[in-house]
Amino acid sequence: MSESKSQKSSRSLTGIAGIVAVATLISKIFGLVRQQAIAAAFGVGPAVDAYNYAYVIPGFLLILLGGINGPFHSAIVSVLAKRHKSEAPPLVETITTFVGGVLLLVTVGLIIFADPLIDLVAPGLSQTTKGLEIRAIAIQQFQIMAPMALLAGLIGIGFGALNAADMYWLPSISPLFSSVALIGGIFILALQLGEKVIQPEYAMMGGLVLAW
Repeated sequence: MSESKSQKSSRSLTGIAGIVAVATLISKIFGLVRQQAIAAAFGVGPAVDAYNYAYVIPGFLLILLGGINGPFHSAIVSVLAKRHKSEAPPLVETITTFVGGVLLLVTVGLIIFADPLIDLVAPGLSQTTKGLEIRAIAIQQFQIMAPMALLAGLIGIGFGALNAADMYWLPSISPLFSSVALIGGIFILALQLGEKVIQPEYAMMGGLVLAW
């Protein structure tokens, strides 16, 4: 009896590992395609430079709060593992409401203080004309990406709840969605502008597409 349970557990772990591995591989491949699409469309220019600066803080928050094994993910998995399944929905709802309210305030703060935060990340941009152009694009991109603070917390909670319910494929494949969205945005912009997409006067438009 114990051997049968052990074999089932082993097969279950192997299946989970396989699902996570395949989903992660697919996400990484599309991540590579995304980077190639950015390079092909914009090359090296203000839009990409601004994006690299603007993404620093939102990207950090996404990894910190929304990543697997992040604080929200780990806490939710730990808490739900000790409770009956019927207790999970109201508990997750309560945590989501509280965390969402706090991170909504953080998001508003990021939008309001976008200028000084970009200056903190890239302090030398204000010293040249090109730097000022990059800074202006980066500020707009940062404000567009600020809601990632809120979404990161909700993602962390959601992934924790899914893992506690033995659902692993969606958290593993989730980066695929952002890559596909960005590739689609670049494709549409390239169709509309053609070779003009790399010209300086369209840098702001390209920067906004990258931020979205």
